[in-house]
Amino acid sequence: MSESEAVPAADGGAARRRRSAWITMGVAGALAVGVPVLLYDCDGEENPVAEGQAYPNNYYVPGAGYYHAGFSRFYPIRYQEYDAARGGYYYGGSWHREADTASRMAASVPTRAAAAEANSGFRAAQPSTRGGFGRTGSFFSARS
Repeated sequence: MSESEAVPAADGGAARRRRSAWITMGVAGALAVGVPVLLYDCDGEENPVAEGQAYPNNYYVPGAGYYHAGFSRFYPIRYQEYDAARGGYYYGGSWHREADTASRMAASVPTRAAAAEANSGFRAAQPSTRGGFGRTGSFFSARS
């Protein structure tokens, strides 16, 4: 075997080691970034409805429903939803033959009770309140 043939073999091994080092660093980096994201769990303490903040008609909150600004509450069906089978429009918690013209508002502030009820419904609708890997709380929480 000549000396010129031995050099490419050595360079090939060095290239494989460099490639292996880059792969190892890439996997380590992905784990360093990805594991905290996988472990993070919204522990249900975030409230989608803030007290004192105005919300527009049909603002949707999972687990609470649609906001009806003229009634300052959340309902399971969109404001002014029309259903011919039920014979009318939905607003304020029931079906009506006529569209709502009296309480038609673009936005309003939910009552304190309505905000608390919406936030409670939102937390109840979350898939899990448990943190990752058998812990309670959030990955970033000091309570863990």
